[in-house]
This record gives sequence, C-alpha cells and structure tokens, in this order.
Amino acid sequence: MKSTPTPRARFIAVIALIVVAGGGLLVFLNTQGTKSAKPHLIRTQTSTEPRTQTSKTTSTTATTNTTTTTAKPRSKPKPAPTSVATALDGALLNHAVVVVSLYSPEVSTDTAAMSEARAGAAAANAGFVAFNIYDEKLARQLASLLGADFDITNPEVLFFKRPRTLAFELQGFVDSQVVAQAASDLHPAIEFWASEAGGICKHYGTSLGTLEAKVRNSDLTATAGQTEAAVAMDQAAALFNKEAQALGAIKASAAEAKSFAEVVAGYRQAATNMSSEAQALRRNDLTAARAIETRNAVLAISINSLVAKLNLSGCSA
Repeated sequence: MKSTPTPRARFIAVIALIVVAGGGLLVFLNTQGTKSAKPHLIRTQTSTEPRTQTSKTTSTTATTNTTTTTAKPRSKPKPAPTSVATALDGALLNHAVVVVSLYSPEVSTDTAAMSEARAGAAAANAGFVAFNIYDEKLARQLASLLGADFDITNPEVLFFKRPRTLAFELQGFVDSQVVAQAASDLHPAIEFWASEAGGICKHYGTSLGTLEAKVRNSDLTATAGQTEAAVAMDQAAALFNKEAQALGAIKASAAEAKSFAEVVAGYRQAATNMSSEAQALRRNDLTAARAIETRNAVLAISINSLVAKLNLSGCSA
C-alpha cells in the first residue's frame, strides 16, 4: 500500500519519467483494547499450510511421422513484496501520522479490520499502509523495525509519527471511528503560520496537477512534444516562484524561521532549475538536462526533510 503523493510530487515524478523515456535522463524529482506502545516478546507467525508448487507438465505423443509436445503454462510469479521501510517512509513524507494495519489476507475478520483502519486513517487525514504478517519477508522487516521484543499479532493497528516512531497501538478488531480518534489525538499541534503555509502549498498544488497532465501527454520523441513539455515546465517554474513569493510573506515562529527560509529558498532554486531544464529540452541538450535533474534530486531531498521537520502539510517537493 502506499499513500497518495501531493500534486507537486506527482508532477516532478511525471516530468522525470517522460524525460527518461525521451532521452535517458535521471529522475528529478488494529478483544478491542488500547495501550501505549511498549516492548513485548516477539511471536513470529508463519503459515502451516503446505505450499503448492506449480510445475510444468509435458505430455508427448509420438507417431511414425509426427511428435506433439504440450506444456501447461506456468503461473505468473508473484510480485516482490513492498519494503516496510520504503512504504512507511513514503507515507510519513506527506502525513505527520501514519496508520499501519497488520493482517492476514486468509482471515476475513482481518481484511475487514484492515478496511476499518483504512477508513479511520482517511477520516483523520492520516497516511495508511497495510502489511501481510504472513509474508515472511515483510514479517522479518517488521521484526527488525519494531525490535526483537515486540509481539506482532493480527489484526493489529500501529500508529507511527515522524521520524518513523511507533507512538501507539491497538490490538484486535478496531472500528474506523476508534482508529480515526486515535490518529487525530496523535496529530501534532500546528501553529497558525504553518497552517497558512500548508494552505498556500495546497493551492498551487492543484494548478501543478493540471500541468502534470500536459507533461504526461507530451511525446518527447518528437520536436513538438519536447516543445510542449518545455512550455509546461516553464509554467510550473513560474508557479513555484509565485508559491515561494507567497510563502516568503509568511512570518514563521522565531524557532523555525531559519528552516522555513531554507524551504522558500529551495523552492526558488527548484524553479530556476526547472526553467534551465526546459531550455535544455528546447535545444535537445540532454547532457545539460541530466545534470540539472541530478541537482534537483538532491534539492528535493533537502526540501522534503525540512518540510517534514516543520510539519508543512502538502509542501513536499
């Protein structure tokens, strides 16, 4: 599972994917009871149901002149499970609180509990991810994350806060209202200036979503497509500059003023880099565009770290 990224993050990702396609560029960018989180004795749960392997069966019919061989198609391999840390960190990037559902897909009450946890997270504007604890790889990753003394059960709901800290847990079947209340109680108090900044980011994020579609539909194998993508990137750069100007007018608290100023400066630099990349596309200079993508990837990591620290909802790069 993964959380939904902001329009700004989706826009940057789409630009990177399309540019890569056109010239090989680097990517730019839950009994119901409650208890506080504490260590337990770990209990690793593994399924005792025997695994069924699918093998290829071949039958051969021979005659004097012909030989016919028929093979049953192999079943498609299951996709590799999502990394626990990757999924959790991705959700924490855009949400101060993330709800984690631990479940078994073979137990109907577990899947129902997972649905309740998902609904509760959405109601509290929290992130959500779910992990099948009977997947051996995911179970090992969870054990490593939670510690050797933590008792993993199912169904269970865990609540994480930044930076990837277990803050609360609920064991057994828990309905969505309880999950929503617990998640809401864990949300950090947001200062007025931070709330104002988050509103600005969300406003411009909507417009960036429109430009995202334009870039996605551009064909970079053709000159016209390159021009179309460059125009959209220039428009996005202009939006980043306007966003930075609006954010710069906000007076952050004294304790956070320096970090907030760095976020604003990062936005301005991102806008400059995006304009430069658009110019590189127009002249088909993929080497220059690749170098700009590298700088923006590093810049995005820095901005996102500051945004998480300041709890600026919707402002991730």
